[in-house]
Amino acid sequence: MRKNWKKMISLILTAVCVFVITVAPVFAEAESTPEYLPIEESVYDQMLSSSVYLVQSITTEYTDEELESIANAGVLFNSRAVNAWFDNRDDLGALVEIGDSEYERDGDFVTCTIHAQFEKNPAIVRVFWNINTSQATDMTITVETAKSVLFKEAGMNTVVGVGIVFCVLVFLIFVISMFKFIGAGEEKKAKAAAKEKAAAKSVPAPAPVQAAPQTDDLELQAVIAAAIAMYEEEMSGSASTDAYTARPVRRRSNWKRA
Repeated sequence: MRKNWKKMISLILTAVCVFVITVAPVFAEAESTPEYLPIEESVYDQMLSSSVYLVQSITTEYTDEELESIANAGVLFNSRAVNAWFDNRDDLGALVEIGDSEYERDGDFVTCTIHAQFEKNPAIVRVFWNINTSQATDMTITVETAKSVLFKEAGMNTVVGVGIVFCVLVFLIFVISMFKFIGAGEEKKAKAAAKEKAAAKSVPAPAPVQAAPQTDDLELQAVIAAAIAMYEEEMSGSASTDAYTARPVRRRSNWKRA
C-alpha cells in the first residue's frame, strides 16, 4: 500500500516538473516579445518620402482628366486620395510649399503627417500605411484657417459687435426721450385744472344782501296809507281820515315760520 502511494506521488511530481519546463519558456517569451516587431528607420523614411511625393504629384503634376482616370482605375487608395484633393482644393488653391513632416506608428499602421502651405489656406495631409503590406491605405486633407483670415474675421466680429452696441444705445436714448411725451396729456389736464381752481379763487364772492331797516318799511306804509286816503276823499267827498288806520307790517323770515 505504501509502495502504491509512493508511486502516485512520484508520478504527480514528474507531471508538475514537465508542466513547469514546457510552460515557463512560453510565458518568458511572451513577456520579452514587444507589441510589434521593430522595423528599420529607413522603412519609415521611405514611407514618409513617398507620402510627400504623392501629395506633390496629386496637387501639381496631374490635370483634372488625369486625376479622374487615376481615381477610376480601381485602386482604392488612389480613389480616396484624388477625392480628398477634389473636395478641398477650392479652399486651398495651388500648392506653395511642403513644410515639416513626421510619422507615427500605431500597431500595424503608420501615419505620415505632412504640413503644406497653399495659396489660400494651410493644410495638414495625412497618409496612412499598412506595415504588413507596405501599401498606403488612405489619405485625408484637413484645411486650416490662415492667420490673415482669422485676423479678418476677428476684425469683422469686433466691428459688428461695436455696431450692435451703438444701435442699442441709440435705441435706449430714443426710448428715454419719449418718456416726456407719455404723460404729457395728463400733465396738461392737471395744469388746466390748477388754472381753473386759481381762477375760481380769484373771483370775489357776491356781497350779501342786507335787509332794509324796519323804519323804512313804516314810513313807506304811512305814505301809501295817506295817498289812499286822499284818493278816497276826493272820490267820495264825505270820507274822513279817521276811517283809515296805518298799521305796521313786519317781515318774517322763513326759518322763523318753521
